[in-house]
Amino acid sequence: MIAIRDLNHRISGKYILQDISLEIPDGAFAAIIGPNGAGKSTLVKLIMGLIPLQEGSVTIDGMKQQDWLRLHSFGYLPQREEYDRTFPATALDIVLMGIAGTVSIGRRCSKTQKAKALEIMQQCGIDDKASSFIGTLSGGEFQRVMLARAILSDSPYLILDEPEAGIDRPGVQSFFVLLKQLNEAGKTIITISHDLHTLSDYCSFLICLNRTLHCHSNMELVNADIIHKTFGDSVRLIEKDY
Repeated sequence: MIAIRDLNHRISGKYILQDISLEIPDGAFAAIIGPNGAGKSTLVKLIMGLIPLQEGSVTIDGMKQQDWLRLHSFGYLPQREEYDRTFPATALDIVLMGIAGTVSIGRRCSKTQKAKALEIMQQCGIDDKASSFIGTLSGGEFQRVMLARAILSDSPYLILDEPEAGIDRPGVQSFFVLLKQLNEAGKTIITISHDLHTLSDYCSFLICLNRTLHCHSNMELVNADIIHKTFGDSVRLIEKDY
């Protein structure tokens, strides 16, 4: 379980996050939603220790954040724009970073490590792209490569920042089916997304954030009033067309 208590974070003296306290239970498929600038990416980076805590605390599996991070890591899929896809690396190179970090490029990995990476790439449906340079991959293929890298880290937690960005609708559905399978196999998943309809099909826990916390509860307890409080007048709920 991830527990956040009394978290506040400022940038240039301005609150990005204020009075955040919540718990994400083990085995959850959790989604963080909110408008642009709501602090969603900042929140997950604070959870992972990528940004130092200013006020408040984060505990993971009952341990202080820094103590947990000395022993474990998060599987992380950042936003797409954080990557330079012109870098001359193959899909397999990128996936192997899940074990060895950036030093895996140009460094020998064991046959066992490569076999495990290829097994996970097959699970993600991109084993046929192992030798392809990342600049030649489609948006959906690249996101699956990044997911395979996150899985290879062997963390109990997968954190994804807008993983559906740049993927067509059928690709988004198949991507979330894969995430659901990983969740059912025991991974706790935390995803940032703007796709409310897809989230309602796959996620079990919803965190509504707009600098302050509007709700954190099981998906079925979230209603239109909470969504409108989170997004204001910038969102309009549309019934699904089945």
